[in-house]
Amino acid sequence: MSTLPSGPLQDWVVSVDLWGTLITYGDRDAEARWRLREFGAVLADFGYHLSAEQIREAVLGVRAETQRRQRATGEQQPVREQVQDMVAAMGIADDRLIDVLLIPHTHAVLRACPDVIPGAHAALWALKQADARLVLTSNTLATPGSVSRLVLDDHELTDIFDDTVFSSDIGVAKPRPEIFHAVAHRSGTTPDLVVHVGNSRFTDIRGALDAGCRAVWFNPRGKPSLTGVREFACLDQMPAAVLATCAALTHRRETHA
Repeated sequence: MSTLPSGPLQDWVVSVDLWGTLITYGDRDAEARWRLREFGAVLADFGYHLSAEQIREAVLGVRAETQRRQRATGEQQPVREQVQDMVAAMGIADDRLIDVLLIPHTHAVLRACPDVIPGAHAALWALKQADARLVLTSNTLATPGSVSRLVLDDHELTDIFDDTVFSSDIGVAKPRPEIFHAVAHRSGTTPDLVVHVGNSRFTDIRGALDAGCRAVWFNPRGKPSLTGVREFACLDQMPAAVLATCAALTHRRETHA
């Protein structure tokens, strides 16, 4: 288990991404198949008999566009509006469907069976031992915070964090600065004392830096390095990378004080 001396992160907030950083995306094909199957069953129960291809085109088309906008601009479309857009794309105008379809839409991720990335628990506990305030900062798309918390509970991650910040609760998503500022505000600190750890160059790293936070990049695939940003390839290296980032910044402040 990774360990750090006690206390070196006591003034810092360590914000950590969820998907692709702490847990895998799981079997997304299984997730998609279950969502489409459940949509088809609900539609049939309401008297709408669409082909599997019609349902697939509407559902996946809206999902792809929603994801594209979120990653590019930080737009957080509510899940209810996502379902409304899917139904509209099928050429159906029936509000009775929306609440029923919300369940398979938001819970389909559980069928993907996402798993913890090796080293996650040990790395997080090492940061806790160093007195960091740990905040989970996660974008959600079809999976709102209420369902994401089920995933955290299932993998015994919930109790490690001092706070959880989901884009569905904030109303904007990474890379928008507002979500990083929410982390700082809820922690009673300023953005320059927040270090965000994530696997996305744009939404996590660029977003955090543009918000005035610090950033550490989880780069398991060995993509080209980012100037001035520490990175690591395995989660057991995360505590050392975070500590080095914070120590360097603390030293710089003391030198210029």
